[in-house]
Amino acid sequence: MSYAEMAAALAGAKLGVSSAGAALALWRAFSEHGLRAWCYEFGLPDILTRTVTVVDVDGVLQIHDAFFNLSYSSGLYSALALLRNAEALTLKREARDSKIYIMDPNREPSGAARWLQEHAEREIEPVGRLRRFELHWDETAFGATHPAVERLLGDLTARGYPADLQYAMLHPVAVFDGTKWHRDRAEMPLVQGCNLESPAAALGVASRQLAIERARLAETGATVTRLEADLSEAKTQFSKAARRLAAEREIWLQQKAALQAGNTALEGELAETRSRLSSAIDLRAQRDSQIAQLRAEIEDGARQAEKQQKAVDALEGLRREGDAARNRLESEIRDLRAQLEFGLRENEQLRDSAELLARRAEAADEQLISITHSFPALFDEISRLQCERDAMSHEKARLEALIAASPGARLRSFWRRITNKREAL
Repeated sequence: MSYAEMAAALAGAKLGVSSAGAALALWRAFSEHGLRAWCYEFGLPDILTRTVTVVDVDGVLQIHDAFFNLSYSSGLYSALALLRNAEALTLKREARDSKIYIMDPNREPSGAARWLQEHAEREIEPVGRLRRFELHWDETAFGATHPAVERLLGDLTARGYPADLQYAMLHPVAVFDGTKWHRDRAEMPLVQGCNLESPAAALGVASRQLAIERARLAETGATVTRLEADLSEAKTQFSKAARRLAAEREIWLQQKAALQAGNTALEGELAETRSRLSSAIDLRAQRDSQIAQLRAEIEDGARQAEKQQKAVDALEGLRREGDAARNRLESEIRDLRAQLEFGLRENEQLRDSAELLARRAEAADEQLISITHSFPALFDEISRLQCERDAMSHEKARLEALIAASPGARLRSFWRRITNKREAL
């Protein structure tokens, strides 16, 4: 598009612009006015690059930075020479340095968005989702809104340059000559054949390395001093250890002599012990033979004991059977004794009855005798009494027979049989 179309697009806030876009727009403006111009891109490609416009005005290559709206007092080659000597360039800023920063909230880093809200002069009405801020645009604003600036400054400092974005100009990336971009250093217009190595940066790196080496040397010196002190202490300790070792060696030699004497005595004792051991081995063989014999005898005795145990078990069985039979007999005897006692009590009652009848018979005999001397009328009574006596005699005989046949008599006969049986057992 033409320069007018670019300006119209920017005025309509339809897109933002980078340093390369601003430099190309300025190059188009110079070209449309018949001036010879180039776009010079510099920096570190893996971190951050910037682009300025270089224009030939009456044989002087002036440098204009449309991105920051400033220009440099020195020409291109003078500026590069100053930068090589670590001298800052003099800038000429335009009076109108306020810019419109277009921000997409979905893509802008949170830190940059926060800085814009805090430092912008004002926020213009947004266009769609794009927010617009009017602010004073310079290197500070660029560093606050671009996260790679800090990395680029750190890398430049590591290479020996001051912490300024100007010194990235000594690292060309590409040159646009109006037809194409030249990225080969050997074919780049403007800087082809220029020496861009900075002695000041090399001196800064060397100074920093020298400071590091000095610090390392100081640390090494302190380490050497400490090691020397440690060595002296170690020598002292070694001397003490050597003396202690000599004393311990003397003690060890004495102990060795004593041990050798003890070893000789122990060898004699060992020979004697071996002789005793041989005798003990022979004695042990004899004892082993005796033990084998005793084991055979023990086994025979065990077999005999087993047989005796079996006999004992059989006798024990018989004894248990005899005890059971004896318990049964004792139970029967207790029953018979109870029956005998009951029969004896009955026999006592029968004897009392017999004695009572005998006394009555005697009384009847006495009465009979007394009656015989009485009147003849008493003969009938005597006859009656005689009959009664005969009846009583028959009753006595019957009672004796009953006594003989009573359970008591049977119990006495059974008791005699049991006693005879127990004596036989």
